[in-house]
Amino acid sequence: MKSLLFLFFVFFFGKISSFGLDWPTYGGPQNNHTSQEKSLRLDWGDEEPDILWKHEVGLGYSSVIEVDGLAYTQGFKNKKNTLFCVDAKSGDIKWTHSYDSALGDKYFQGGSRSTPTIAKGKVYLQGHEGPLFCLNARTGKLVWKTHLVKDLDGRCPTWGYAGAPLFTNEKIVVQTGSPHGSLVALDAQTGKKIWRGGRVEAGYASPYVRKANQNEVVVFNQAGLSIHDLGTGQEKISYQHRTRYEVNAAQPLDLGHKILVASGYGKGAALLDLEGSQPSVLWESEGVACQMASLVYREGWAYGIHGQTGANANRATLFCLELTEGRKTWEERGYGVGTVILINKTLAVLSDRGELALVDASPDGFNEVARFQVLGGKNNWTPLTYANGRMHCRSSSGTWVCLAMGKK
Repeated sequence: MKSLLFLFFVFFFGKISSFGLDWPTYGGPQNNHTSQEKSLRLDWGDEEPDILWKHEVGLGYSSVIEVDGLAYTQGFKNKKNTLFCVDAKSGDIKWTHSYDSALGDKYFQGGSRSTPTIAKGKVYLQGHEGPLFCLNARTGKLVWKTHLVKDLDGRCPTWGYAGAPLFTNEKIVVQTGSPHGSLVALDAQTGKKIWRGGRVEAGYASPYVRKANQNEVVVFNQAGLSIHDLGTGQEKISYQHRTRYEVNAAQPLDLGHKILVASGYGKGAALLDLEGSQPSVLWESEGVACQMASLVYREGWAYGIHGQTGANANRATLFCLELTEGRKTWEERGYGVGTVILINKTLAVLSDRGELALVDASPDGFNEVARFQVLGGKNNWTPLTYANGRMHCRSSSGTWVCLAMGKK
């Protein structure tokens, strides 16, 4: 059985075609924090990447997206969140869009949370208190706006709305947390409600379309995993995975007919088989505690950050996970509660202290091939973005650095 499970992983993921070079939403083109771009330079030696440009955008954790030569992120300053659109090559600011916002600094420094999404010439932007905007991606002109709380009866979670809007099938799908429909689909052109479904409070992870069924959306809410029909919003599958403080923030790792959920706060991970009418648990482990950073997958193995912010953050580890039994083949300290993306065959890790490291994505052993100090401060929890040979790094204090990291 274990051998068949391993062969399934290799076969399923071996069939995925190469992704585009742009990075249009949180987690990249496939919502899985992965790029198949082969341009990443690895032979740095004593050299460091050139800084193409740098901006100060304000407090927050919104990651960067890059589409059609433009890059976007948002940050908080002077009682406003502001979305920045810049030329990805030169860093020239093309336009900004600001809106009133509270800092939202309960137990941390606060600032923006959600990452914008680009689709068909429009940018969809969500604020942590509930505003949702559709803007022209080239000009910043407002197309429509709504509010998850005021207009859609949402219940804002303790640490604010953090998930990125999902664009699919001409719909925008967001978690509202409303008891009358906690997941909502809106017409992407008009913002008008199409359906609502579920009754569970909103989590902090971004929804995405399921690999095994493109007509389903995967949601990680405060209660755990929910899978909804994209046509109607009806909840089809659910799995209870509730943590202390109701925090589910790392995106579940989609393995086709199996999904790996992982959280911090003492809960850990569970690999779920979804081929039946309800999930069956293949294994569970408190030793795979992904508080915020999502897991990535390569050729039968998963990679991520295990650990918790606070007094024991220095004990966090980067790890490689064998998926049939949930066994770690290696783990290494030195990154704190950082984040991980996968670029072709290489892990790009941003430590919580602002170090960018390149590590082989291999189960054969830990091998770090490069490390650079790219950001200052601490609590740098925003995932990296790699697009068209450019690495976008964003600190919690608002420093946005774009590095040239493609092969020359």
